[in-house]
Amino acid sequence: MVGGDGIVFEVINGLFERWDWSETVKNIPVGVIPGGSGNGLARSIAYHCGEPYIPSTLPSALAAIKSKVAPMDLVRVETKSQILFSFLSVGWGFLSDVDIESERLRILGGQRFNVWSLARLIGLRSYRGKIWYLPASCSFNIPKDIELSPINTGSNPDISVNTHATRQRLDSWYSAASRRTAFFSAAESSYQSTTDNETGDPANKEKPRMYGPASQLPCLNATLTPPWVCIDGSFLMVHASYQSHLGEDVLFVPDAKLNDGTIWLLVIHTGTTRSQLLQFLLRLSSGSHLNCISKRSRIQLLPVRAFRIEPDPKEQGYVTVDGELVEYGPIQAEIFPELGRIMVP
Repeated sequence: MVGGDGIVFEVINGLFERWDWSETVKNIPVGVIPGGSGNGLARSIAYHCGEPYIPSTLPSALAAIKSKVAPMDLVRVETKSQILFSFLSVGWGFLSDVDIESERLRILGGQRFNVWSLARLIGLRSYRGKIWYLPASCSFNIPKDIELSPINTGSNPDISVNTHATRQRLDSWYSAASRRTAFFSAAESSYQSTTDNETGDPANKEKPRMYGPASQLPCLNATLTPPWVCIDGSFLMVHASYQSHLGEDVLFVPDAKLNDGTIWLLVIHTGTTRSQLLQFLLRLSSGSHLNCISKRSRIQLLPVRAFRIEPDPKEQGYVTVDGELVEYGPIQAEIFPELGRIMVP
């Protein structure tokens, strides 16, 4: 594919709309020739392989011709109405604001992010909510036989389902384009609508379904318990990345690999001053921003296996997945090590 991270996002999620997703993802590696504003994945591939990054089509095209393939972690993301598969990041707060609001400056290319970062520094925003995360050293701990109620969108009745939340089936589906509440039924091992069945709505057959490995997490509205850790407070930014780079000149996590099975969760709390945040942002290009993190700072970088973000429902903002806007509200994600395959130099 030729383009930026948005094109990669569309292609990867298109693969998971196929009923034969398991064979497709295993047998058809994806390659990217950078042609967008950010090109985070292309830059991460070069960094991972120790290759110099040249922002042109020729080196990436030659890499595709070689057909050398490496496994890549993918992250399953769940919102109230969508299941998505992510290769780069999930964001809430400062960077997501910059990503979405700078669209009006797309004519500037990658410089739009720098220009709008200054604007957002001047009008700095904070967001209240809760951050839950499962540390990388912990295994998934999912309660059994709990009562789970699907999230009520206002048009659907509340339905309680007594279910084992382990979601063992590996090719369950979800109607990602439908804006309907859904719940997981262990007895039927599939996602079902709470409003109608799939054969009862002829128009529904035209809506894309999202396949892929089923979640190992509790449902989005289920209560989380230890070893899950909760951070309750006010935040300037929460950003989870699984690649080294978020853009060509944004070395977000120098230690990240294409297939290390780790989500790197950055949390910047309210109370961080503009000057501190500016220093943090200026150092992103070299990776030295991590030197800003200390026990006394209000900045954390946490290696995790899964996380959940619960924004305050009274506030509004932006939540992004791989730079793409998704609905504002609770969102959770978990990593699936080496699920994807990517072309490398």
